[in-house]
Amino acid sequence: MSYLPDYLPLSVLAIPGTHDTMSFFGGPLAECQSWSLENQYNSGVRFLDIRCRHYQDRLPIFHGVSYQRTDFFQVLSDTVNFLTEHPSETILMRVKEEYEPYQNTKSFYQSVAEVVNQIGEHWFLRSDSLPTLGEARGKVVILQDFSTKGEGPAFGPPYPGPMSISDAYQVSDDSVKWAEVERHLTVAQNGEPERAYLTYCSGTHWLLYTPESLARKINPRVLDYLNLKMSFGNRKRSVGVVIMDFPGADLVRQIVLDNWV
Repeated sequence: MSYLPDYLPLSVLAIPGTHDTMSFFGGPLAECQSWSLENQYNSGVRFLDIRCRHYQDRLPIFHGVSYQRTDFFQVLSDTVNFLTEHPSETILMRVKEEYEPYQNTKSFYQSVAEVVNQIGEHWFLRSDSLPTLGEARGKVVILQDFSTKGEGPAFGPPYPGPMSISDAYQVSDDSVKWAEVERHLTVAQNGEPERAYLTYCSGTHWLLYTPESLARKINPRVLDYLNLKMSFGNRKRSVGVVIMDFPGADLVRQIVLDNWV
């Protein structure tokens, strides 16, 4: 991001992302990633999908019923460490309440606010819409996938809000899944500059596909799509945010390069 001009809205950038970013445990149907958060950042991932269970006023990371052996504070702490070393970057972070709340004395919003305060408010850019890259450098932009319930100001743009999102995660046929991914990547390239386009390449099926086996089907097609796209270079804007399970370095790199085509 350091080579991109400050005036660009985040909504027009090609941004690599990971689905269920911290899902490393729970068996084949729950595990979505193999790279640590540090390795994701170092590879170029700038969109995170963070799922917090509200458990005894704390925010452990879960994927469904599966505890992922870390918590929201640690994710934000590691993110701040990255931004300290790379102040020209920004992180888009979808924050979602996951699974069932358990024995809480406060709201999910209040628990998020406590962690944000512990980390330091100055690390977060609170805005009702996606800012420009210049405004967001060195900060976390939370995409808020939970209610404020009138308890205070939003942490960031509402998710999904005005965003265009393709997230067909229940997959019975990888060809049908790919057709939807391809459709939305094409929509993004012809979309409105002020609107963010998020395409989830991820999915699963309890019998036919694990996240990893589907990624082996879909991710190479996304890479081929981007390689072909760059051969022509005729579009109004980038492919937007591309969100993956088990991404490879070549695919992440090609998404980043879409900002210069």
